[in-house]
Amino acid sequence: MSVRPLVLWVTRQDGMAMRFTRRETELAEGVLTDAQGTIQFSYDRRARRLHLPEGTIHLDEYGWEVDEQGRIVFQSRRSK
Repeated sequence: MSVRPLVLWVTRQDGMAMRFTRRETELAEGVLTDAQGTIQFSYDRRARRLHLPEGTIHLDEYGWEVDEQGRIVFQSRRSK
């Protein structure tokens, strides 16, 4: 499974960079960095779920945030 949805999501975040620390067939882990600092993440490549300390974000194949029914929710900015 691809990490493309995750990469697309990160590019939509203002000033955010990503570094992978581990990439496997079904899981990718790493660090997200922005002006606020760094946070650890894990990404379930099969389910397209981004797990952050403050919660889980569901992504579609284009990197847009979606709800449980797959509808785009337009919350692609990390809260400040």
